[in-house]
Amino acid sequence: MQAETLVGLISGLGGAAIGAGGALLGGWLQQHHQAKTAKEQRREERRFTAGRTALDMLIRLRHVGANRAEGDAESQGAWVDQLVEWTTSFDAALFVVPGGDEMRERVFEVVRHLGFYDVLGQTHSEANAWIDATCGEAIGILSAFLREDPLPPRSRALRDHTEMVEAHLRNRTDPS
Repeated sequence: MQAETLVGLISGLGGAAIGAGGALLGGWLQQHHQAKTAKEQRREERRFTAGRTALDMLIRLRHVGANRAEGDAESQGAWVDQLVEWTTSFDAALFVVPGGDEMRERVFEVVRHLGFYDVLGQTHSEANAWIDATCGEAIGILSAFLREDPLPPRSRALRDHTEMVEAHLRNRTDPS
């Protein structure tokens, strides 16, 4: 075989090998990118669905709390039932939200105050306002998270609730 033919054959085979390798690498990169994009899309769907579920639960809880009638055992019972149902499933709804650690901490900080209106001896209207403000604060946090906005600062009402709860807990541990 002549040298020119051999050089052409080797060049052709080398070019074909490089082209095939490039095609395989390109296919692998494209498949990897598509898989990563699909995973991110599933994560965002899960984030939104779980966050929306938790938001719907808070809105329902706020509604039931607002409709409690003073001295009405049935509406009070509905509130307690809703609160029990809510507490057993709300944590689970928020724990599956990807990337929601700060939001979860903030919401849990808020909702820990829900039951304290009772031990603080508030009137019925004060208790309703307490429940409404507490649920509203948590709804604001979750809504901002779902919109991908920065989480709102703690409201004055939450800071007041926190001070009242902390004072109550201090008095309970050291009544003097």
